[in-house]
Amino acid sequence: MVEILHEKREAIAALCRKYGVVRMDVFGSAVRDDDRSGESDLDLLADFGDQDPLQLIDAYFGLLDELRALLDTDGDLVMSDAIKNRYIRAEIERTKQMLYAA
Repeated sequence: MVEILHEKREAIAALCRKYGVVRMDVFGSAVRDDDRSGESDLDLLADFGDQDPLQLIDAYFGLLDELRALLDTDGDLVMSDAIKNRYIRAEIERTKQMLYAA
């Protein structure tokens, strides 16, 4: 897993608590052998639990902005319940590694 995720694990957990995330995972090149430090972006999967839709919008974009600032890198934040394609979901499930759980 990308070194920065280990270094910033506590700060990531604090952001997850702040925005009501119940679980966050990393997936994609960051957990595979093809990670290119400094070139690959981070792919993060977040489960926001059961939040009011308006609160969820604020939580998603607030978390995304703060994660990008904290990690000083581009990254994708995917909501776990937004993945509809079963093949993509299966690949993410196969490779994901947990960063945070409430």
